[in-house]
Amino acid sequence: MQSPPKASQVSADLRTRLAEIQQANGYYTDLKRVYGPLETPDDNAPKPYALVRPGPDVRTSTAAYQATRVRSFEIEVVFAKGSITEADMDSVHIDILRALGVGQDLPERKFPGLLDDEDEATPTYASGGTRTHSITITIGVTYVATYN
Repeated sequence: MQSPPKASQVSADLRTRLAEIQQANGYYTDLKRVYGPLETPDDNAPKPYALVRPGPDVRTSTAAYQATRVRSFEIEVVFAKGSITEADMDSVHIDILRALGVGQDLPERKFPGLLDDEDEATPTYASGGTRTHSITITIGVTYVATYN
């Protein structure tokens, strides 16, 4: 059986790593679930949860049958309106970076290919009929794809 494309494996590995964000593991946040790009949580899904969406995937170099690529990911964490503070939203940003190995002493803990010093967090607050707050963290991951 063929292994999945490298981009799909990076995405799956990212979701696995984010699923570790639990208070029992020393994080501020207790994520209830991590959803992939083809999954849609229902309105009653336990919160907070994370949605991981692959973004643009850009080839940065080519050598023979391989290419180095950078894939962006949006990690949106959704909170129920009225049950969180602004600090909770800031804390999950820290938790995500910690889960990916930022600020860790153990190099093997760093998520493979994570682009250093390139992340962005954008909060969205409930308004009108919206019943959730969210924060979207954008990161980039470098990987090598083989085309033979």
